[in-house]
Amino acid sequence: MKKRVFFLLCTLGLTAMTFAVHAATEASKMKKTIGIVPVGGQISVSELEFLVQPLRETFSASVSFGSGIPLPAHAYNRERRQYLSNIVLDMLNSRVSAPQGGRVLAVTNEDLYVPDLNFVFGQADASTGIAIISLARLRPEFFGKPPDEPLFHQRAITEAVHEIGHTMGLIEHCPDSKCVMFFSNSLADTDIKGHRFCIKCRRVLGIEQLE
Repeated sequence: MKKRVFFLLCTLGLTAMTFAVHAATEASKMKKTIGIVPVGGQISVSELEFLVQPLRETFSASVSFGSGIPLPAHAYNRERRQYLSNIVLDMLNSRVSAPQGGRVLAVTNEDLYVPDLNFVFGQADASTGIAIISLARLRPEFFGKPPDEPLFHQRAITEAVHEIGHTMGLIEHCPDSKCVMFFSNSLADTDIKGHRFCIKCRRVLGIEQLE
């Protein structure tokens, strides 16, 4: 009888421990935070509301908005009519701090570039948890095509998830062309891959993905 009681108590103890570990894991997931920061004068919080739900579901994180920040004037290249992304990211690192375990996603309407590339859709600093995306080339009208808001939103969500993924440990690009972490050399790549992680990248992140 004593052995049975002892076994029962041990079983209950293990069950309680398992539940506690599961609860702690779920709680830690929900402690993740993503702050969206508008950058540049031509963008507002209302324009970026469509990003909240996809980011919340993808990363199991709370998503909020920070105050807008102006672009650094010295980052602008008049000949290219673009902003140097490296300088903008440096400015963000000096003015914005991601909370522990959190990430910051800056969003601008201005076109960005880095040395040796004609443009970039975004850039991330994994060491600080801060990333930026540009919406400029994600709009069909940038290339003289009719506006397509659903397509524009999908592209922006894809690039947002991609850059945040870099800040969460996915430093290298994924070879899977259907994974959001695949390198987009063009908008065609962005449209094909969508904003979902492949199984391998999900395992690295330790997240479950809603289909």
